[in-house]
This record gives sequence, C-alpha cells and structure tokens, in this order.
Amino acid sequence: MDAAERIKEAAIREFAQYGYDGARLERIAKAAGVHTAQIHYYFRNKRSLYEAVQQALTPPSLEAALEPLRAEGKSLPERLQSFYEQFYHAISPLPLRKELPLLLPPLLVNPKPLEIPQWVEALRSAQSMGLLKPLRIEFILAQQWSLALLPIWFDFPRESWETYYRNEAPRLFWEALKGV
Repeated sequence: MDAAERIKEAAIREFAQYGYDGARLERIAKAAGVHTAQIHYYFRNKRSLYEAVQQALTPPSLEAALEPLRAEGKSLPERLQSFYEQFYHAISPLPLRKELPLLLPPLLVNPKPLEIPQWVEALRSAQSMGLLKPLRIEFILAQQWSLALLPIWFDFPRESWETYYRNEAPRLFWEALKGV
C-alpha cells in the first residue's frame, strides 16, 4: 500500500474515533508511518483529507445493478444472472473494514428496491408457470437480496466475490426457489 493509501486508512480510523474537530494530523501521520508533510503533499490540508475519506467511504450507486431486473425482453435466469454480476461490479470497490461499521447506502439494507414492477411481474409469471415455488414475493426478494449481501455480511475473501456472484448466487437462488 502506498503512502497516500496508508494516510487515508489512518485518517478513516482517526476521523471515526475523534470526529473532524478532534482528529489530529500528527496522529494520522504516526499511524500511517509518514511525516505530516506527506499528508500536506498528498491531500493539501485536513479538510481535503477529510473529503478524500468521505469520498472513499461513499459507496457507488446501485442503480445499474437494478437495471437488469427491468429488462422485460430477457428471461428470468438471464435477468437474475445479470443482476448479480452488476451488483458485484457496484460493490467491489467498497472499502470494507472490520474496525469500522460498514457504511452502506439504504439500498443495501432493505430488499424494497427490488420491488421493481417488471421484476415482480416476472417472478409472479414464473410462479404461475410452476418455475418458482408459490411463496410470497417479499420472501423471494428477501432471498435474492440475502444472497447478494452474503459476501459482505460474512466477510468472504474479496478474491472469491466474482465467482460467487457469477456462479454461486444465481445457483443458490434457483436451488432454493425453483418450483420443480
């Protein structure tokens, strides 16, 4: 990890513990193993460093991950597969740290955003044809969301995320919910 990244990591812990006003550049420098002059070199001042930390902790929009669920011209398995792949691409840059509470947008803690009319209609249609168990749609959406969040909740190694979202999550969804 380069000096700028070490500074940012140390700053995240410092701002989390002391807030903006209580944070000290000297402590950040010491924790990062650099001189305070390097903080000024990379981030100019405390405000710029704080803004860099905020930007690093702001998750990307997950709107792109929801788009495949709206794609009416594709099959249910294709839409689900694409959802998990897009979800992976949206969350893979997230800075997940054990020592900090996980900072996630409301979209990541509630399956309500999955209640996209086109997706709900596709699920109901699949149920009417016997492809999915006749369960409440809310349960199916919660199952889909739980599978999406599993690597985050259980701290899967990052290198296994892509395989999980491409292969395991869609397979687990169908195994749990297919009607046949």
